[in-house]
Amino acid sequence: MPNVAQVLKEEITRLARREVRAACNPLRKQIRSLRETVKKQQEIIGRLERSLPKRADVSAVTSALFAPEEEETRARATPTSIRRHRHRLGLSQAALGELLKVSTNSVANWESGASKPRPQHRMALLRLRDLGVRDVARMFEG
Repeated sequence: MPNVAQVLKEEITRLARREVRAACNPLRKQIRSLRETVKKQQEIIGRLERSLPKRADVSAVTSALFAPEEEETRARATPTSIRRHRHRLGLSQAALGELLKVSTNSVANWESGASKPRPQHRMALLRLRDLGVRDVARMFEG
């Protein structure tokens, strides 16, 4: 005669496995479809990145803006001058921030007079005075 406890244990184990399988199979299918979607999206992103025109590395170009200055100048970067030079170069606050490696809010605060640029950014702003519209366009085109 078989052991009743052993038979019950095996039956409970079998039923538990069956229920776990029933609960997990839809999740497995969903995971498989999500992985396929991610793979397709990665392929699309790769194609789009390859199709973009090659843009100059702004950080390489702006390194000249942040080159150390041999002598400290007393020139000021006032809110009005910052705004005037930005408009002269045809830059948005975001574009100027990208050139100077600061946030758009920093540029807005400089222009409103709420804050002053740090010395390295002030020197970069002073160097921007020597640039023309074409020079700035070349920085962003590549």
